Amino acid sequence: MNNGLYIRLYLMKVWIVVLFCVFPLGNATATNTPEGITIFSLNSDFSPLSKSKARMLYKGKVKKLSGNNNFVLLDLPKSSKIRKIFYKSLLGKSVSQMNGYWASLSFSGKGVPPEEINNDNIDTVIQWLKNNPDGIAYAPSDLVPENANILFTVLQGE
Repeated sequence: MNNGLYIRLYLMKVWIVVLFCVFPLGNATATNTPEGITIFSLNSDFSPLSKSKARMLYKGKVKKLSGNNNFVLLDLPKSSKIRKIFYKSLLGKSVSQMNGYWASLSFSGKGVPPEEINNDNIDTVIQWLKNNPDGIAYAPSDLVPENANILFTVLQGE
């Protein structure tokens, strides 16, 4: 081989190393993506949920919790990144799949979809829970208030 080829190969290797330093592989998730999303309530009467019970809850298969406790589910807006991660992590479904699912349950009279709020700000979620004493919501785990009753935490990709 001639020296020109060695120099080009060397420069190519250097360029590849620089690219990997500037654009690392690995976790491709965006910043501000929560590690966990917690289902919670401000009502201390609700008992913690198993994963299967949490899945049943957000599929409309549970009518009462902890004996005779009625509940109302909260959902974040359809455009919410947290909602997308929540449904994918808990149920393995996209937001549009869940919208179709809830539409069919609602149409058949077998279920009522969660109440949807207009933004995914944690203050809005907390205010909704204060106005709905039997309310259950979800939010990134690091935003859930200390006084909340944690029902279940789903980890992203679980």
